[in-house]
Amino acid sequence: MDTQRLPRAYSYVRFSTPEQAKGHSLQRQTDAARAWAAATKVTLDDELTFQDKGVSGFTGANRETGELGVFLERVKDGTIPHGSWLLVESLDRISRQAARRAVRVIEDIIEHGITVVDLSDGGREYSAETLEKDPFLFMMMVLKFIRANEESATKGVRVAKAHAARREKFRGQEKLTKPYTLKLPAWIRWNTQTASYELIEHRAKLLRWMFEMSDDGTGAHSIAAHLNDTKEDTWGAGKWKAKYWHRSYIRKLLTNKAAIGVFVPHTVRKIDGKRTKERTPQEPIAHRFPAAVDRDLFERVNARLSTTAPRGKNAKEPTRSIFAGLMKCQHCGGTVTRVNKGQQVYLVCAAAHGKSGTCKYESVPYAEAVSAFRLRLLGTLDDAPTGSNTADMDAKIEQLKGTVDVGEGYVNELLELRITDKSRAASQRLRDAERELDEHREALRKLLERRDALRSTNVNMRLAAVEKALTREPMDTEEANKALRGAVSKMVMRPQEAGLDIWWHHAETPQETLFMTSRFNWDANSIENMMEED
Repeated sequence: MDTQRLPRAYSYVRFSTPEQAKGHSLQRQTDAARAWAAATKVTLDDELTFQDKGVSGFTGANRETGELGVFLERVKDGTIPHGSWLLVESLDRISRQAARRAVRVIEDIIEHGITVVDLSDGGREYSAETLEKDPFLFMMMVLKFIRANEESATKGVRVAKAHAARREKFRGQEKLTKPYTLKLPAWIRWNTQTASYELIEHRAKLLRWMFEMSDDGTGAHSIAAHLNDTKEDTWGAGKWKAKYWHRSYIRKLLTNKAAIGVFVPHTVRKIDGKRTKERTPQEPIAHRFPAAVDRDLFERVNARLSTTAPRGKNAKEPTRSIFAGLMKCQHCGGTVTRVNKGQQVYLVCAAAHGKSGTCKYESVPYAEAVSAFRLRLLGTLDDAPTGSNTADMDAKIEQLKGTVDVGEGYVNELLELRITDKSRAASQRLRDAERELDEHREALRKLLERRDALRSTNVNMRLAAVEKALTREPMDTEEANKALRGAVSKMVMRPQEAGLDIWWHHAETPQETLFMTSRFNWDANSIENMMEED
């Protein structure tokens, strides 16, 4: 801990939906913090920033798993000194939970010597001292939390009622005029001319074939392998279109009741304020979707599948690989997955394992890979980049901010013009300007995130978290994976060269390190030498 570190101000930004990242919310909250710091002549820390983008304050996710929780950890470990300020646009950015819970969050912050500043209320300060001296300030704080919670609760009820009303209308027998949803099974589409759902016949035919193969005893992996061998085009579009067929997707198709024309709507909620979502099925609707598969065939297949454990990744299972979501194949750039071969577990390119025909099959023993990575961890972290100067990036950010401001003004002018000019040309100009503005906003958002990742304080915290998680005995696989995900964007294994390329979030080029495989004979002496080098 740096004992010479002086108190300073820290900005905390939160908004509830990812769509708000494309708007003004982030910029507005950031600018307010800078203005307060400039007016009060307090140093605003631009290295250690805390942003919960698309994170709910109503569920408490920002405190449980978000950046607000990270802020409290940094206060408790001394990274953020007592006497500092936490700047928020308004108190409800910290919490929109029930007042008693929201007050506990504030108390947890101020009891560690931090002053919370409400920028929307003229920079009103909430600290242990001010709340003890002024009981009315405490009452006002509680009332603000009550109002914020009621607003969120009311909004939630209205949204739930609206969805329920749509489901009931869809459940009715009257003819549809518009679709309930356009997020449809891959073999069904909405026909605007007939105002009804219909089968995409060539896909429905392929789906029936999958059920027939499964009914004959063919496994999901073999079905996927056959589709890959025959170069059958995958379903989906854009970022949702897979490069090859996966067995987990085949199993998902074989268990989807939409195959027999049954639509099962779901409600979604976050569990205990965390980002994990729980989907709850509602009463099925049996007459809106066209059936692609005979019901008897569907039930036979599902009866057999219910007696066998799913082979695909189960989201509710604990993380079983420290490299989960990070390891990539050097040949195709695709995911490297953990494959259980009975006595041994291997890391294998998912495309090669799925017989996609697009990649070379190479396997690395998982236990050996983990041991090698942990063995050389300290040396790897010592050689890892620790951030860089962001002066050039700061200049580009300011330039983009100016471009966005100009673009917003231009769009507003075109909007006013569009009111009087109904021509196609005016509409096209407006669409082009809005598209260009969205592109600039997205570029600015990505650049801001990139700069945050480059800040040396954040980098040091991420590297320290990796060291702590991977040197712990016994190692917690899920904790190690979480720490690696926080610091690393991807890892590329090169088994033939016994190499591993690590792409840190804060670096533009990969770091090369050793990656053992069974092709190399490592004796006790060589391991001892490696430990001495580290």
